[in-house]
Amino acid sequence: MTNKYKLVVSDIDGTLTNVRGEISSTDMATLHRIEQSGVRLAVSTGRAAKGSMPILQMLPAASGFHIFFDGALVCNTALNESIYSRPIEKSLLSGAIELAHTHGLALELFSPDGYFVEADDPLAAAHRDLMRLDWTVCDFTTLCESESIIMGCLVVPTVEESTFRPILSAYAAKAGIRFSWSSHAARPEIRMVNIVMKDVSKGAALRALCKHLRISESETIAIGDGSNDVSLLEAAGLAIAMQNGPPELLAAADYITADVDHSGFTQAMEKFLFNLK
Repeated sequence: MTNKYKLVVSDIDGTLTNVRGEISSTDMATLHRIEQSGVRLAVSTGRAAKGSMPILQMLPAASGFHIFFDGALVCNTALNESIYSRPIEKSLLSGAIELAHTHGLALELFSPDGYFVEADDPLAAAHRDLMRLDWTVCDFTTLCESESIIMGCLVVPTVEESTFRPILSAYAAKAGIRFSWSSHAARPEIRMVNIVMKDVSKGAALRALCKHLRISESETIAIGDGSNDVSLLEAAGLAIAMQNGPPELLAAADYITADVDHSGFTQAMEKFLFNLK
């Protein structure tokens, strides 16, 4: 099959996987069909790299390069080769740690293959259970001297979101870092606030991946459901949003497909990649 698109980049949660973390049989068949067509497949996720492994191992072509940590890292499935990395600068990381301490917020730190907390916090534990990862409890001051931290994550109680949004927005505006809020339907009582460098985005990571693969951004299809997918869609040749996405994502899309429970991923691929509809 001849196709002008050479790469499909998909978000994971809410795009490929449902609230139970499952990929439907319909979408799994489509993923296999993409591989058979010769088109490359990559995921682009806010998840930690290590936390994405269960999903990547389900994909038919899991050995390629993928976008993790909201775009702060592009590396292979084995986590032993990266083509793009944007760790948090140590001075900014120290400030984020102090911010968490000041407001009593649960803070998690991630290296490319590590997950760290300072204490066994119940809010962080809820997030840990979602990711199905084991953490290391350690002193952050010592950790930051020895590890390259790609992303931090504040875990905020949903009932306190309205209190902390303006506080974190004001801090980010002057600190050179970016906060991105997300949630998971399986744990509605918490909000996850990813912390990355201000210039980090899924779109910048896609451009780095295209450069590595020696393909044009116009030859890519990107699909997602969250506000952190806006830059991804803006960088892609064809931008597809799940219909339950926020207004800013829908505005960035060339096409709006069905939600994950109605195989929106497959619907879009049939229309634009396989030309069935």
